Amino acid sequence: MRQWIAVVCILLLCLLGMIVNAQDVGLMTEDTTVITQLDAYGQEIKVAQGLLVNRGESAFNNISLLAEVYNANDEIIGEGFGYPVKACGEGLLPEFTMQPGMTEAFTVPLDIFEPEAAIDRVEIIPQADSIAADETIARPAFQSGITVISGREVVTVEWLDNENLLFSAGCWRDIFTNRSWYDYNVRSGIQSPIEHPRAVEITDALRNTIDLTDPLLFNRSFFSFAPGQNRAVYQTELNTLVTSEADGSFPRVLFDRLYNISLQGINFIQGGVFVAYYHGGYGDNVLYLTANANGQQLSQHPAVSLPSLIVPGVSPNGQRVIIAAEINGVTGYYLSATNTEFQELLFESEPPGNNWPAPLYNITQDSRRYVYIARPVDGEARLQCYNPDSDILHDLTSLPLNLETDERGWMWLSPDGSKIALAANGLRGGLWLIDLNEFEACD
Repeated sequence: MRQWIAVVCILLLCLLGMIVNAQDVGLMTEDTTVITQLDAYGQEIKVAQGLLVNRGESAFNNISLLAEVYNANDEIIGEGFGYPVKACGEGLLPEFTMQPGMTEAFTVPLDIFEPEAAIDRVEIIPQADSIAADETIARPAFQSGITVISGREVVTVEWLDNENLLFSAGCWRDIFTNRSWYDYNVRSGIQSPIEHPRAVEITDALRNTIDLTDPLLFNRSFFSFAPGQNRAVYQTELNTLVTSEADGSFPRVLFDRLYNISLQGINFIQGGVFVAYYHGGYGDNVLYLTANANGQQLSQHPAVSLPSLIVPGVSPNGQRVIIAAEINGVTGYYLSATNTEFQELLFESEPPGNNWPAPLYNITQDSRRYVYIARPVDGEARLQCYNPDSDILHDLTSLPLNLETDERGWMWLSPDGSKIALAANGLRGGLWLIDLNEFEACD
């Protein structure tokens, strides 16, 4: 009998050792918060969300997360089971492998035993299988002229000047105040978490003024302040595109009859000029409009503009766009006027999908023109520069982009035109700084 007891004890100890090994100290959670959201049946539920970080030397798969909910008396009042997700909430498959250094979001629906109980804290316990790290993924090759800033799902960059920028990580669909913001100094390489400087301007009074008091409608409004200006742009409940003063007063309707197309983003260029672009998903043609935050239309209605195969790049005055299209049997990149029938072929090419970064159209103070394009060439993401004046396409460098069809990339040019901030969401998302002075001149 004693022998059987000893055998059972040894088996239990082995099993316990396996469980402990599966919860390597390298897998940690950060920034856990509890929010209220609607479930599939329209009922309010509590959800814990935050970041899952792999700070160890091993990789992990078969990841799940257990939650223990405590009150102020240190009593368990609830529990939950969740998993890693992308920034917009899409669950990751069980075979997803989290390599060392990776950061992913997580969500855990909570079952509170007594609905009225007050939550004091939530402890998240990661469970996973530890496997050997893939060194080629965990430590990508260094690229000269390209600096890694973040490994988060970065979706927005705002250049403050040539040496400082703000960036946000989170879901591209969310209003800017529902994402995590950071500032970054180019010279020092120092970044810090911050609240967006204009977050304090998002008030109940503002939402009342623009008639978007419903949190879900406001979150899908793409409400954006024009950088450096006292104007804002947003879409209404019926998808009408409107500009207003920063407090919501003096609204000006830009375009209506947009209820049957889906706004996918608003990209500001400079001086309040922006492009709003619309499509239904990957593979669709992109419809677009250009305008400025003062309420001036710079393009025709999206329904009559020449559709693009990519998100358009926009000239500083908003009256020219770089699109990809097939015109008269020739597929390539075109310079197109936004309010006339003018189109000029720049160069022939098979364009990438509509999830790739929009081209950057830069015109310098001495009127030199440069078009920066990110696209796949022979299966590799490349940054190229086209000079419309010399009609030369320069191949500059490979890019750390590896976009699935449900992932997106973006680019932003620094005020002096010397740097590009490149961002992507998804499992291989991040933010990179490209120093254009390190590459061939675009002459």
